[in-house]
Amino acid sequence: MNSWPSIAKPDFPLEEERSFPVIRSEFDNGAVQTRLRFSKKRLIATLRWEAMTETDYGTLETFFDANQGLTFTWTHPVTSASYTVRFRDDSLKSSAISYTRRQVTVVLEEA
Repeated sequence: MNSWPSIAKPDFPLEEERSFPVIRSEFDNGAVQTRLRFSKKRLIATLRWEAMTETDYGTLETFFDANQGLTFTWTHPVTSASYTVRFRDDSLKSSAISYTRRQVTVVLEEA
């Protein structure tokens, strides 16, 4: 399994979400029944770089192209915990803010 590339750590704030979907059934008498859809919680992390270098962006773009649809190992930059994740989106979003820097957003989802 591939590992997240060696690029600059993302900027703060590091946005995180814990997803634990529930199936909800409502009945005619007003009662509600719920159950977990999955047995595992998922971490969803949104990584942002306000001024990523073009070199790091090229590395990330190559990694994205090679690993889109696949899982890989990512180490949380704050907790140092290791996760098996995938790219949540089908595209890599960036904006050139100068000739040498880009704003980049990547969303990772725990597998």
